Amino acid sequence: MNKIRLPRLPDWLAVTAGLLLLLAGGVMAVLGFGGDHSDWENRNLAQAPSSPDLEDWKTDAQTEAYLKDHVPLRQALVAVDSGAQLLTGRGSRLNDWYVGGVMVQRPVTSDDPSLELLGRKLNRLSRLADRRGIPWYILTPPTHGSLISRRMNPLMASLYASEASALALVENTGHSVSMPDAFSSDPDTMYYSTDHHWTLDGAYQAYLSLGGALGYEPLALEDFTVTSYPGFMGTTLSGTGLPPFWSDTLVCAEPDTPVTLTITDFDAETNEPVTTSYDRLIFPEEAAAKDGYSVYLKGNHALVVIERPDAPLGTLVVFKDSFANCLLPLLSQHYSRIIAVDARYFNGTFSDALNMSDDTEAILCLYSLDSLVNDTEITRKAR
Repeated sequence: MNKIRLPRLPDWLAVTAGLLLLLAGGVMAVLGFGGDHSDWENRNLAQAPSSPDLEDWKTDAQTEAYLKDHVPLRQALVAVDSGAQLLTGRGSRLNDWYVGGVMVQRPVTSDDPSLELLGRKLNRLSRLADRRGIPWYILTPPTHGSLISRRMNPLMASLYASEASALALVENTGHSVSMPDAFSSDPDTMYYSTDHHWTLDGAYQAYLSLGGALGYEPLALEDFTVTSYPGFMGTTLSGTGLPPFWSDTLVCAEPDTPVTLTITDFDAETNEPVTTSYDRLIFPEEAAAKDGYSVYLKGNHALVVIERPDAPLGTLVVFKDSFANCLLPLLSQHYSRIIAVDARYFNGTFSDALNMSDDTEAILCLYSLDSLVNDTEITRKAR
């Protein structure tokens, strides 16, 4: 039987077609058809260099970054690549991983240098509180990835096992507040499926645990005003490179008694403080914004002061990252004033925050494990 021979394109024609496609893609990228922002990845795209210089390696790197971000159909290509890696058990093309219906961040680095720096950071926090004679507590929950590692392939699961070393250092301070068993028994209800932050259920478990350390009687969740905002797609989903086929519902809780929220940020140009005040802790209009998690406390700020004059306790000082934003409204039921500092944006030191009060009852350090290990600003400000 004779074989049917299909006509073969000349090599020069195939090469020419490929070059023309590359040229067309480059022209489209240079013309800026990709836009300035990727809603799907929740990030700004690289900008074109203002003054290209072939002898300047920095400009060369900027040009390369711009072309990579503006290749036509880039998002579709990344989604296909990420999906292929997911199906073959290799995780994600980008920063985060899809595991059994949820998206998780990659494990926090817990090598020897990281652990040494973490130890110094914890010692600084301890010395700061001891000098003031104020009791202090630290709460850092296990990550979503570590709690569901049993659902991962053995290689991925082994990477999360190293996080236990960092958590052990926190426990060895003698000031650690542990999360209840309920937090670990049903982790997918404690964390959002598209975001690395804990849900209201997760934050409520922390609220229950902190009651014993801080000396308040926790209320039932039904005693708070609870509101819900569907359609939330968090930053962890953006980091997987997968299409936005998943979403969460933001659930918020706060007391229904009068409150004053004072937010202080620093002007980027003048470095001067800019202060605004509100009569609420939850901002529904933020739920539909790019960063829906800003529904809590209107996002991350250098300094947040919550005042509820009818609360039974005095002042609580909190050194925090965004994990505290969902929890602070619950704690505000018990404290007449909460002073919360985010070292990433605060221009002063932690001592400056402590100087704002003469009736501080306790210091609470509340960080995600990633922030506690990797945020160098904590080390700089913890004095």
